[in-house]
Amino acid sequence: MAVFSVKTEKMSEEEIRESRLSQADLLWWSEHSPHIVVEANRGKYVAVVNQEAFLGETYEETEEKAKAKYPNRSFWVHHIPSRWGKRI
Repeated sequence: MAVFSVKTEKMSEEEIRESRLSQADLLWWSEHSPHIVVEANRGKYVAVVNQEAFLGETYEETEEKAKAKYPNRSFWVHHIPSRWGKRI
């Protein structure tokens, strides 16, 4: 299920900058995820900030690594499934 958020007010320069950085991170993830989502990383978490991947065993560990290097950037954390199966 996709979730979209629409802001109807004018964005500040900082919000525009952050949005562009997030879009660049998403594009980087779409290009590099096949190299990150591999057998050795199954069950781990990954965050992408400034086109750099941070891997950890837990959500909290991954979040801490990303925030330590980029404390003022927003990011998302993705869980890499521990096993693959058919999606219905």
